[in-house]
Amino acid sequence: MRMAIVLLYTAGLRRGELIRLLLADVDAHNGILRIRESKFHKSRWVPLSPDACRELRSYLRQRLKAPYDQRPTAPFLCNGSSSYGRIGWHAYTGAAIWQGFRTLFDKAGIRDAQGRRPRLHDMRHSYAVEALCRCYREGGDVQTHLPKLALYMGHVSIVSTAYYLHFIPEVAALASERFDRRYSHLIGPEVL
Repeated sequence: MRMAIVLLYTAGLRRGELIRLLLADVDAHNGILRIRESKFHKSRWVPLSPDACRELRSYLRQRLKAPYDQRPTAPFLCNGSSSYGRIGWHAYTGAAIWQGFRTLFDKAGIRDAQGRRPRLHDMRHSYAVEALCRCYREGGDVQTHLPKLALYMGHVSIVSTAYYLHFIPEVAALASERFDRRYSHLIGPEVL
């Protein structure tokens, strides 16, 4: 579950992309995932952060031991517990990932103001928002960053990416601060 959390949150993967990863799709040396034929039949390469790479290597040290299937075509995420009466390792399903997250959220008491647990897809949303905020904080060009973010997340266009970036107070505040720094001198006090 730890590896699932790391990849969903730090790489913005979809749940289906995560559970379809095979060992052959993971380049731990270079910290790159190959996402095959995802939504809209798009494939892409997803580079990971240094921290996510460390987690990946740590996970693989255990994952590449017996009794787990070590063939390149074996599922990347699996566990060693029994499943449906079978003993030994098994690949995670989307339902199993969600159940694991529900258990973690419940144990940690993570709920929103209305008492709802986060959805798995909220991790992808958080990734997109944090990527945009990081761009603002680092002084990057947001307009050139958005198409890159769309490509990274496997979207067909930036319109799909914009869905994740609707009005969010933190993003609005960062954009407002940037605007103020760059253009407040053009607006005289008489306009305000």
